[in-house]
Amino acid sequence: MMKRHTTYQWLLLVAALGGACDRAAPRDSAPVSAPDPSVPSAWPHPLRAPDVTAAHGIVVSDAPLATRVGVDVLRRGGSAVDAAVATAFALGVTEPMTSGLGAETLILIRMADGRVRAIDGSSYVPGAVDQAELHRLRDAAPRGYLQDYKSAATPGSLAALAYALQRHGTRSLAEVMAPAIELADFGFRLSVTGAAEVDGLAYLLRPHERLADLLLKDFTETWGPDHAFCGGELAATLKRIAAAGPDEFYRGSIADEIDADMVAHGGYLRKADLVALRAVECRPIRDTYRGLEVITFPSPGGGASLVELLHILEAFPEKLLREESVDRLHLLIEASRIAWVDVQDSKRPPFLRDLHLVDRGWAAQRARLIRFDRTLRPEEISGETVEPYLTLGTTQVSVVDRWGNVVGLAQTLGGFFGAGVITPGLGFLYNSNLNAFSFTNPADPHFAAPGRAVMTALTPTILLKDGKPILVLGSAGSDRVVPTLASVVTAVAERNLGPREAVAAPRAMWGTNWADPRAFVELAGEITPENVDALEQRGFADIYRQMFPARWIDISVFGGTNAVFVDPATGTATGVPDPRRSGAAAAPQGP
Repeated sequence: MMKRHTTYQWLLLVAALGGACDRAAPRDSAPVSAPDPSVPSAWPHPLRAPDVTAAHGIVVSDAPLATRVGVDVLRRGGSAVDAAVATAFALGVTEPMTSGLGAETLILIRMADGRVRAIDGSSYVPGAVDQAELHRLRDAAPRGYLQDYKSAATPGSLAALAYALQRHGTRSLAEVMAPAIELADFGFRLSVTGAAEVDGLAYLLRPHERLADLLLKDFTETWGPDHAFCGGELAATLKRIAAAGPDEFYRGSIADEIDADMVAHGGYLRKADLVALRAVECRPIRDTYRGLEVITFPSPGGGASLVELLHILEAFPEKLLREESVDRLHLLIEASRIAWVDVQDSKRPPFLRDLHLVDRGWAAQRARLIRFDRTLRPEEISGETVEPYLTLGTTQVSVVDRWGNVVGLAQTLGGFFGAGVITPGLGFLYNSNLNAFSFTNPADPHFAAPGRAVMTALTPTILLKDGKPILVLGSAGSDRVVPTLASVVTAVAERNLGPREAVAAPRAMWGTNWADPRAFVELAGEITPENVDALEQRGFADIYRQMFPARWIDISVFGGTNAVFVDPATGTATGVPDPRRSGAAAAPQGP
């Protein structure tokens, strides 16, 4: 049995449980933060956002156990970078359906001295890819989404985490990985949202033997809420990486095992792809909105789309976004719809696409299309048929430390449970990010050319006021990530809402439910059925109406924004996990 480290004795406070583990497994259902009754009483309970306020740093993530890992790093003197990386490794254990060694990771860092870094740990198209085969297989797959060995792109998550830690952190890789190893070895319970995803999407697990064995009882049924999961194979893999470094994964024996398994099952990923992969630093996008500086992640992230959407909204009077009305909802939906079309429709290479989308003249031109008597016809927005690319299965981490360093980190497997496959003995899921590409036109920037990075909606973002950070945030939600972030930003900039209210406020946006584009609206508070009826009368057809009470699997459609708000005068931070998911905010105690 692995020796218990006294630093993490909180992991062992719960009595030993039956199930997958014969060791102690901590409960992951009670939030670290608690809902606050001051949130408007007209909002249903699922929109009562929890929060934590502290002067010594905050961690917010999608799982309470992972959040506690990050907080413990801060408590022991680690930086925001150290805590974010440790939290990300822990999420790879406790939220295996959205993150892990087989994922990709984008990291946005602003140091206390003003330096900003964007670290790109994208996944890339393997060299052996067969575009014609992928095109045929994806067309034949359920919902047009391929989920097997052939959907896996070269994973960049570990490279990004190790790079961030080496260049900008203060702790060793082995030290920040230790809590994740213990979680995998001693056991854990899924978060409430994670359990809901497994329960609601069990049909996606059953065709994949090793995944079903990992998360389902007798390969078919979901476990109860008290079930303890253990990841012995994953723990062993993490130990190998902690001892030998990331080269063990990208160039060593783990790479050999990945290569052999991919060859055996017809996947395209090879050791040569892993050897070639590098995490890189890129130039963040910097712009403004209503006097606030916006720092966000460039392509292959979604920052340019966020800036375009904010520019479109900025073309309209602040009063329109401040006051509840049908016109406000119309604007939010139509503006996010235009931004959604533009980011999918662009035929420009990524760098040129970013320059185009963030151009204020372009945004003003797009804003002039919006009218409030009716919705725009598709041909008025774009003359071409848009083929959306999806980034499902995402998780977000936001961290501020006592020195004023801030980090936003986003990970994705590209789909719930990624490719659905696990190499025997390694214990982690591969991403399914090759679904994000097109396979028919080599001139298309989204064509699956070998070595090309996956375009995603991951958008870690930092807002400054008078040169000081006031907000770090990101979100899950596939192509609804960008409008979800815009809803929080406008809640702060125009509506002057506090942290809890800004994250929890009922949302209206445009996106897709798989490949079905439509408006999404939460029927809560001042967003009434009559409002939505009025939108339908203006031409928004087949609106996704989220009613309450609601299941976790349903409300998570509206994103998962984990945010930290900072008072620039005092440096005090308030962490708010999105109440639509069962995340948590927590802070170290004392100086």
